[in-house]
Amino acid sequence: MAILMMVGLSLLDFLVAGLSLFIGLAFIAFIASILCAAALFNNVKDVSS
Repeated sequence: MAILMMVGLSLLDFLVAGLSLFIGLAFIAFIASILCAAALFNNVKDVSS
């Protein structure tokens, strides 16, 4: 019973770690996309004028 509980808790730990990694990477990707869009708009503005 104790081994089954340890396996269950370790799977839960991997699930929580994966979820937090996914949220962190999504946040970094969101910030990177905003910065890339700002750089693109800035370069388009310089080329068009």
